[in-house]
Amino acid sequence: MVNLCARFFMIAPPRRPLTPEEKDKIRSLGLRHFIFFKEHFSDRAFWENFKKELQALSPPGLWAVDQEGGPVTRITPPLFPALKAPLSLAREEEPEQAVREAALLCARNLKKLGLNFNLAPVLDLAGEGAPPFLRGRTFGEDPSLTARLGVTYLKAFKQVGLYCCGKHFPGLGGVEVDPHLRLPVKERLDERDLIPFKAAVMAGLPAMMTTHLLVPSFSADPVTYSPKFLRFLREELGFRGVVLTDDLFMGGALAGIDLEEAVLKAFLAGHDLMLLCGDFTKSLAALAAFCEEVQQSPALREEMLARLSSRLLPL
Repeated sequence: MVNLCARFFMIAPPRRPLTPEEKDKIRSLGLRHFIFFKEHFSDRAFWENFKKELQALSPPGLWAVDQEGGPVTRITPPLFPALKAPLSLAREEEPEQAVREAALLCARNLKKLGLNFNLAPVLDLAGEGAPPFLRGRTFGEDPSLTARLGVTYLKAFKQVGLYCCGKHFPGLGGVEVDPHLRLPVKERLDERDLIPFKAAVMAGLPAMMTTHLLVPSFSADPVTYSPKFLRFLREELGFRGVVLTDDLFMGGALAGIDLEEAVLKAFLAGHDLMLLCGDFTKSLAALAAFCEEVQQSPALREEMLARLSSRLLPL
C-alpha cells in the first residue's frame, strides 16, 4: 500500500549525500517522483553520484526542477547554459522564436542531466510592476501573448520528449501577497487570467500546478483544497493531465492546518501529486500519515487507482 501512496507524492530528497537510513526509506517506501534544487547541482560529480544512487534505489518516475530562467534557475553555469528571464524573452523582437530557442536549449540540457520534468512555464499575467516573488518570471501582462508563448514553450518541450508544467493556476496576476509566506486573497476569478491556461490545455499541456490562493467569490476553500476549483479545471477547461500542488510547506498552504492535513485535503480536492519541498523527514511523516488514511478507506484506494489509469502523465 505504501508504494501505491508514494506515487502521489513528489518529494525533495536531502540536499546532501544520502545516509544509509535515508536510502532504506527511499527504497522501502517506493519513492519515485523527486524535485531537485540548486544544492543538488553544486557540481557535476555530486549530481552524477547522487543521480546514480537514486536511480538504483527507486523505480522510474518524474524527476523535476524549477528551471524557468532568470530569477528562478536551479541549475547554473558551468553545469547548465544561462537562461534569460521569461519577461526578457517576451520583449524580444520575435518573442515566439526567442521562447522556442530558450525552451529547446533548456529541455535538451535537462535531458542530458537525466531530468524529465520542468516546472515551467509560468502563465500568470504580470509585468514590471509584479511583486518580487513573481517579477521577471512571467511573459508579461498581455493574455494573448502569454498564451502564444506558453504554447510555444510547451511544443518545444514536446519536441525534445520532456514534460513541462503550466503554473500557477488559476493565475496570480494582481496578487501582492507572496504565497510562500501567507495565503493571498483575490476577490474574483478574472477571465483574462484564464486565457493562457486554456490555450495550454488545448495544446496538450501534460501537467498543471495550482497555487495557494483564496478566491472567495468562487470557492470558500483556497484553490489547493478546493474540489470546486479542480472540477472547474477538469470539466470546464477540459484538462486531462496531472494536477500538482505548489509546495505544501509554504506559508500559504499551512494557514491554520498542519502538513499531514494539507496533504490529505489537497488529494481530496483532486490533486494527483502533492509537492513537498521541505524537510525530508517531515515529508516522509506526511506520506506515512496519508497511507494510514488510505488503509482505512476503501473509497480512497479506489480513487487513487482511478486517477492512475486516467492521467496523461505516468505516475
